[in-house]
Amino acid sequence: MKAGNPSGGKVERRTRGKGIGMEVSICIPTKNGGEQFRQVLEAVFHQKTDRSYEVICVDSGSSDGTLEIIRSFPEVTLRQIPPEEFGHGKTRNLAASFGTGTYILFLTQDAVPASDSWLEQMIRAMETDERIAVGFGIHYPYPDCNVLDRRDILNHFQGFGRTNTVYRLDDPGRYEQDAEYREKLAFSSDNNACVRRDVFTRYPYPDVEFAEDQIWTRQMMERGYSKVYCPYAAVYHSHNYPPREYARRYFDQYKGIQELRGGKVIDGVSAAVREAKQQIRLDIAYVRQQPLNYSQKFRWAKYVVHRDLARYRAAWRAGRYPDRSPAGRDRMDRKYSQQYGQRRGAGGKASTMVWNYRDLWDYGRELALATTDQGQTAHVEEEYGFVLNTEEIPFCRADFEAHRDDPNLIVNWVIPEPAKGSGGHTTIFRFVSALQRRGIRNRIYILEPKLIRSDREAAVFLHENFPLLDEGVEIRCGCGRMEFCHAAVATSWVTAYYVRRFMNTVSKFYFVQDYEPFFYPVGSESKFAENTYRFGFRGITAGDWLKTKLEREFSMACDSFHFSCDPEIYRVKEKRDAVRRVFFYARPSTARRAWELGLLALIRLKEKMPEVEIVFAGGDVSRYHIPFSYRSAGVARPEELAELYSQSDISLVMSITNLSLLPLEIMACGGVVATQDDENNAWLINGENAIIIDCDPVHIADALADGLAHPEKLGALRENGIRLARGTDWETEAEKVYRSMVRGVAEDTESRRTE
Repeated sequence: MKAGNPSGGKVERRTRGKGIGMEVSICIPTKNGGEQFRQVLEAVFHQKTDRSYEVICVDSGSSDGTLEIIRSFPEVTLRQIPPEEFGHGKTRNLAASFGTGTYILFLTQDAVPASDSWLEQMIRAMETDERIAVGFGIHYPYPDCNVLDRRDILNHFQGFGRTNTVYRLDDPGRYEQDAEYREKLAFSSDNNACVRRDVFTRYPYPDVEFAEDQIWTRQMMERGYSKVYCPYAAVYHSHNYPPREYARRYFDQYKGIQELRGGKVIDGVSAAVREAKQQIRLDIAYVRQQPLNYSQKFRWAKYVVHRDLARYRAAWRAGRYPDRSPAGRDRMDRKYSQQYGQRRGAGGKASTMVWNYRDLWDYGRELALATTDQGQTAHVEEEYGFVLNTEEIPFCRADFEAHRDDPNLIVNWVIPEPAKGSGGHTTIFRFVSALQRRGIRNRIYILEPKLIRSDREAAVFLHENFPLLDEGVEIRCGCGRMEFCHAAVATSWVTAYYVRRFMNTVSKFYFVQDYEPFFYPVGSESKFAENTYRFGFRGITAGDWLKTKLEREFSMACDSFHFSCDPEIYRVKEKRDAVRRVFFYARPSTARRAWELGLLALIRLKEKMPEVEIVFAGGDVSRYHIPFSYRSAGVARPEELAELYSQSDISLVMSITNLSLLPLEIMACGGVVATQDDENNAWLINGENAIIIDCDPVHIADALADGLAHPEKLGALRENGIRLARGTDWETEAEKVYRSMVRGVAEDTESRRTE
């Protein structure tokens, strides 16, 4: 490749970083990217990395303000070319030629990096082997992505692995015989891909209309290079095309696939019809399984038929394409090709909404944990092999003797990887900090982290997102270097399997905040979780219901603590208006929050009292059809939640397993709680301080309507709730946990001395 200006277009070059020689060149072809493209650039320039990088945009005729967006970022180098000179391969070659980075990171104008570690994660993956020519990262669907594309995108990328995975052509015989194997080795997507400059300079992209990234990757694999898949370097990228536009896109896609395969994907009309019928059946079955109402399912079923017919019609047309004359192929391109239209100004958008990159980063972290946890693997041993692992990490008598008379205990907390805003982690860190203030030396070990890659990253993430965590607490990424302690603490059922193996401790505790077997359908995972209560750990439970349950059903020795709330955040505020308002803690991703039950109740309530305002917070509800107007705060900060509680007449909070922290926090704000009449709530909540409801949507709606119609009843409940909340104190509860640990370690130390 040679840098230059063959078209005579305008070049605007700016610099960023540590000097002329950059480590990374980020290359983005643009045309009418719109406001979403601004979010792409903002996300790129908010990456956390010590590496020098530059951003190069090659624009092919934008007319919508994209050029102004680029120029508003002084660090970006802008190159302009006429629309007719655009080509997926040659335009990226040109962009790369204007950079100096050792690595060339390709991105598209509608692909927003899903975290502030996107760049760092991609380059780290590339650095693992000097024979890696290309790396590519996962795509996440935007929150408004249609149900079928969402499924297809996640399933496709999960097939490449759950962690960084290197691919190489190590089976030539299979490569010759197995088309699927060839396609998997060839796949890469320069919507989000990185290439090594020294390789790319020798072998630039081919000048083709589609699949330039996959054709090039195939060529590199055949030359003996490797590729790496990095699920930690994620971007948001999805489209909501109508069926006609899908047909044009699929026409180009199947032409590219045929180039890779060296043969037709669909040969003949009968094959296209047969494949379409089979796909329609599968897709309609999938739609039926979704949490949608009847009208939504009917609408998506119609969409399935149109989309799948368009897809396989396009595949059939692509199969006829090579047999046409040059003039005939040109006519087909004009009529059926999306790429042909895009060069002339047509084309779909990435998303129907403009998403703020910071909101996407919050959502992306939850999605990353969910997708990497669930995966699409059939390897049960890989997924649950830790259940079988009983290889002990041995007790060291020398460590014990060296620390036996320490005036301060050492406590190792083993936690699952946290997500921003995790209530369970917040409670753990609250007690860890309280113990630290009492002289205990605490260490936090994150078990098998998927996104956090170092001790430094772990410390930065925890202190940024959980500011209550004491600065003196030691934080470790992974448990491979876990040291001797007086007490090892499991904090979830998965971590309990590791603590069971860790013998270099005096005592083992189980910090139980909920009854985790209830998190799953009755089956393997519920039993895996249940078995951990038989490991012989000392229990410290959130509330008396859990304490009694574990003692009675598993003979587990337990102490308990109660809940409180932060009075600096959760405090009484006067309601500022006369609007009757119901808040619902809506978290569809968490089954125990009974989203469906609560929503049905609110639908019924709105039929009875249409003037009532409904407010949601807790999670993303955008993919659900909600047949009334509402406000949604999504994943809100504690201060935002406190404001919502204080301005709502009733707060509906469902927690089908153990009681959560929310009821006390709501009461402390002067709100009235409505929650279900279950044994797990009775240790704190009753009819004197809350509206007690049955787990029936009709009863819930009637109870809410009755409360709204009788403000004097709400007033009495409000006063009792405030009194209950003010009578609690986190320091009192922390003292209980402290005494439990000190007593348990003292008793077990005596046992160790006599061994």
